[in-house]
Amino acid sequence: MDDVAKGQDLDDFLINLADGLSKAQSRLNRYPVMNAMGQQSMVYHIPRMEFELKLQMTTVDTPATSGSGRRLPLQKKSAFQFLPVKASQQQNSSSATSIIKGVFVAAPLDSTAAKVQLSLSVEKKAARKARVNVVVTAGPGNSMQGATVELNIDRELSEQLNKTGLKPATKLEQASLVLNQEGVASAGLVISNQEPEGQVIALIADLFGQTQTLLYRFEQG
Repeated sequence: MDDVAKGQDLDDFLINLADGLSKAQSRLNRYPVMNAMGQQSMVYHIPRMEFELKLQMTTVDTPATSGSGRRLPLQKKSAFQFLPVKASQQQNSSSATSIIKGVFVAAPLDSTAAKVQLSLSVEKKAARKARVNVVVTAGPGNSMQGATVELNIDRELSEQLNKTGLKPATKLEQASLVLNQEGVASAGLVISNQEPEGQVIALIADLFGQTQTLLYRFEQG
């Protein structure tokens, strides 16, 4: 817990833990398991995370100040601080140590909420040009018009699949796509002249924290 900053509220530590868990799940979402056809077959989810915090609650007397910022040495005020125990070296203060245990549990989505479905497809337009199509649906009566989808090439995943990195000139013509009335948006994909045939290009789209990955194999024929 050395990397957890001190705070004046226990919420500071719980929010820090929750943020770390959220980032870990987001990273898992970016690397789904693919089947032999290059299609997403499963995504791993973190069902729960148990934690134990050993904190020292310290009451520190600090000199009060006047409105002009001058210290008033005869007047003091008390303030609470929470610190990880082994990082706390306060002096001239009263403190108490406590161990807080808990668990974060993944909760199912509200069944009444609109279930957003995100899908990707690629249309070949020329020898080294293609169009990436994004389609988003959210159930009857729920329009996704105006929502922004972030579309990118996952170069790290592409390098892992190809054993070599993609050329810098292989790129998307647009990264932020605004959905139309039908929940559809598209962007051009330009493939470098130096890109060898057979290279796999990992495309990743993100909307409202939901991630979809598509593996597109470049073939000139």
